[in-house]
Amino acid sequence: METEVFAASVPEMNSLGNGICKIDGCVIFCKGAVDGDQIRARIVDSRKNYKIAEVTSCDVPSPFRCDPACPAFGACGGCTLQHITYAHELDVKKASIETALRRAGLGIVKVEEILSANPLRYRNKGVYHFAKDGKVSFLQEASHQYVPVSDCLLCPESFSKIAGDTETFFAGKSIQPSYLYLRTNSAASQLCVVLGIEKGVAKDALKAYASYIREKHPEIVGVLAGSGSHPEEKGAKLDCLWGQDYISESFLGLTLKISASSFFQVNTAAAQLLCQKAVDLLNPAPGEYGIDLYCGTGIFGMAIAKLHPKVYVTGVEINPAAVADAKENATANGLSNVGFFCGDSGDFAKSTYGSIDFALIDPPRAGCSDKMLQALCKLQPRKILYISCEPGTLGRDLKKLSEKGYTRSHIVACDLFPRTKHVETAALLTRK
Repeated sequence: METEVFAASVPEMNSLGNGICKIDGCVIFCKGAVDGDQIRARIVDSRKNYKIAEVTSCDVPSPFRCDPACPAFGACGGCTLQHITYAHELDVKKASIETALRRAGLGIVKVEEILSANPLRYRNKGVYHFAKDGKVSFLQEASHQYVPVSDCLLCPESFSKIAGDTETFFAGKSIQPSYLYLRTNSAASQLCVVLGIEKGVAKDALKAYASYIREKHPEIVGVLAGSGSHPEEKGAKLDCLWGQDYISESFLGLTLKISASSFFQVNTAAAQLLCQKAVDLLNPAPGEYGIDLYCGTGIFGMAIAKLHPKVYVTGVEINPAAVADAKENATANGLSNVGFFCGDSGDFAKSTYGSIDFALIDPPRAGCSDKMLQALCKLQPRKILYISCEPGTLGRDLKKLSEKGYTRSHIVACDLFPRTKHVETAALLTRK
C-alpha cells in the first residue's frame, strides 16, 4: 500500500486543505483533496494513527472545487483553502470547530453562525522578506525557504506596489533590508512602512529610501526602521525616519490610534463584526463591572464602554505599546468608564479582590494557563466570553471551565482569516 496508487472517494476535509478518507480502517489525509472528490493517491508518510497521501489524479472533482486565484497557492503555504469555494470554506471551518470541541470532551456542539466579510484584500498589515538576491518574498510556512511573490491577494494592492518599489530601490545597494512591514487603515488613507535593518546601519543612510517611497506613495504617513525579525516581537525597537509611527482607524464609531508595533486584528471589517457580536452576547446591565483580559489595544473593552456607558471595564495587556495606545484612544473617545492595566492577565486576575460581573478573554493561540483560569474562576464572573483563534485549546479550556460550574450558552465563529486554515471562535459561558 505504501508504494501503490489507490483509488478513494473523499467524504470529508479539514481546514488544513486535506481530504480525509479511510482505507482498510486506516485514516488517510490526502493533501489538496476536497470532500466530494474521487481520487487516486499515493501514501507518502505513515504515522502512528494515520497516513498522509498525495493526490496523483482527481478522476471526478468535487462540486466544491474551484481554481485557486493565486499563482503561489501551494508554494507559499499561507493559504490552505483557495481550491474550494468560499461558501464551502465557511462550512469546513464551522465543522472544524465542532470537531475540535467534541474531541475535547464537550459532546455534540453546534456553531450557531459564522460571521464573514470580504475574503480577498482584507489584510491591514503584511510582512515581506528579502531573499539573498534581494527579491521580495514570503517565508514558506514552517520553513526558512523564500517564495517570491508579486501580489498577495489577501493584501491591498498598494502593499505589492510598495514592496516592488522597495525591491527596486535597494537593488545593487550595499544595504539590504531583512523585512518590510506594512500597516494601513480600512480606508487605505494612511499607511506606515517599517523597514527591517541590521544593527549598525546609520539612520541617515535610510532617509533617502524614506523620501523615495513616500514620494511614490502619498498615502504613507510614516517610515520607520526596525531591528529584529519582526516589529511586533517583544523588545523590538522602531526608529522614525520620517512622519509618524501610527495610523488612525475608525472602528465601531471609535477613532483609534494604532502604533506600528501594536497588535490589532488584521481584518478590520470582520473584527468589527466579531466585536459587535461580543458586545451583544455579553449584554452587560447598567452598573456591572467586567475585565477584558489579553486586551491588546482595547477594542473590545472600549466597544463595551461606548455602547454601555453605565458599565465599567478594565483591560489588561502585557504589551506596553498596546496599553499606551489603549489609554490614549479611550481618552480621545471620551470614555471615562474604561481603564487599562499593563501586566500579565493571570497575575492581574489573581490580585483582584472582590467579584466581577463579566469577563472577556482573548488569549494567544496557546490558550489560558491553569493559573489564569483558576484566578478568574475565583472572581466568579456571571458571564465569560472566550474568544479564541485555536479551536483545540478553546476546547481544552472550555472543558476546564465547565468543571468549574460554567455552562455554554452560545458558540459563534468569525472568519477573520479567509482562505487560510485559521478561524476565530466566540464562546459565551454562564453560571448561576
